[in-house]
Amino acid sequence: METQQLTIRQALKGGAIAGLIAVGLNNIWTLIAGVLGATIPAGFFIFVTASSIFPILIGSIIFFVMIKFLSKGYVFWLVLSIGFTLISFYPVFNTPALADGTKLDDTFPLLVGPMHAISGVLASWGIPKWAK
Repeated sequence: METQQLTIRQALKGGAIAGLIAVGLNNIWTLIAGVLGATIPAGFFIFVTASSIFPILIGSIIFFVMIKFLSKGYVFWLVLSIGFTLISFYPVFNTPALADGTKLDDTFPLLVGPMHAISGVLASWGIPKWAK
């Protein structure tokens, strides 16, 4: 991909494709995790859908800015997106309750850990791949 010719529309297209795939995979994982014994909080599918697509769309805008205005934008994108993905695992293992006060059990990391990995990989790799 010629980095000088990237448009915001292309970046958003890449983010939309990556985000929709993340929504599908993360909702499928929710079903699998439930079968494996994870406790699924009420309304979790809605939260999974929103938190799978919106951060990736925001990431696609950041990707566009980095590619457009930094000489090594792709390298910075990889470092930032992979770093953010790794940092996102902290609350997976250190959150005692959801924002609404719902207490979490020991199966929470099984439920959401793979989701963070799925979304992180799709943002890091998928946005540049589909932003053509």
